[in-house]
Amino acid sequence: MHDVVILGAGIHGLCSAFELRRRGRDVTVLDRYAVGHDRGGSHGAARIMRSSYHQRRYVELARQAQRTSWPLLSAELGRTLVTDTPGVFFGQPKGLFADFLAATLGAGVPVEQIERHEAQQRFPLLRFEEHDAVMLDHTAGVLAASEAMSGLREWLSDHDVEFRSEVTAQRIEAGRDAVTIETDLEPLRARAVVVATGAWLGELLPEWSQPLTTLRQQVGYVQVEPGEHSTEVGTFPVWCRIGETAEDFVYGLPEFGKPGLKLAHHRTTGAPDDANATPAAIDRDALAELARARLTSPVIDVLSVENCLYAVAPGEELHVVRSELDARIVAVAACSGHGFKFGPVIGARVADLVEAL
Repeated sequence: MHDVVILGAGIHGLCSAFELRRRGRDVTVLDRYAVGHDRGGSHGAARIMRSSYHQRRYVELARQAQRTSWPLLSAELGRTLVTDTPGVFFGQPKGLFADFLAATLGAGVPVEQIERHEAQQRFPLLRFEEHDAVMLDHTAGVLAASEAMSGLREWLSDHDVEFRSEVTAQRIEAGRDAVTIETDLEPLRARAVVVATGAWLGELLPEWSQPLTTLRQQVGYVQVEPGEHSTEVGTFPVWCRIGETAEDFVYGLPEFGKPGLKLAHHRTTGAPDDANATPAAIDRDALAELARARLTSPVIDVLSVENCLYAVAPGEELHVVRSELDARIVAVAACSGHGFKFGPVIGARVADLVEAL
């Protein structure tokens, strides 16, 4: 009999394991792929930390993550996980970006609206359009994603958390005395189960009422022509160019952890992708064209590319709830393309639900 079994070793599975182990629970973590795989949404060098959001509750959740959750995790892991850098969020002041302006500027966080010409002077590598509104987010930073993942795995191993990689959970059955997880190797019995499998959540919890759309992102790291403008973290911003609708959302980061400026479309709509299929070849030309559209310096090359798998809930919501069939099963649908930054907050919510059993 296991105490708590966590399915999925992405950021939310690992943060859940971290928080439960800190509270004295025995934890076992299973993942269907090898350690450090790139089939989900938790790999890669960096993520954006920000307060700017389209809903006030996410502004508040970001405040909690920045002030409490990530500092605690950094201290426990002994690693620097967040590096401050400016945050620039801009677009036409209508539609979706109007929601960003209203939710963020009225929330009492250190985010201010600045004039477009001032933004262009401060961040000359970014291309601003006529009539763009601009928010400068003083809480922004670069989150060291790969450092967080490796640090969590190291901490959990040092604290006697068992990892089982390349084990596929096939079915979950709730019995009177335990929850049984049928795997491709052997069944496991547990007092509580956390399902943090991202795009594969519906396969294990068919009763899950919120449909998840699996969308594979194509991410590029581009080299621009050398000049007097810095591309380094601390000077160059994390940025989002947000249109009127969710279909028009582009983001980028400074150089961090690997060569090149990171950028991609933040794709949360469209036909779903098969999470189990081999990813199609990444369109480097499209990423180069995106860089030319959003950056003012000539693009020399697309240095590297990667896939990132989103599991998008309706409204891009984050969910941490008990299963409708059995309270001992906690479901985590906490990506929707923006959930990494809330990893430690999500982990604490999972632990609260498990501890309340």
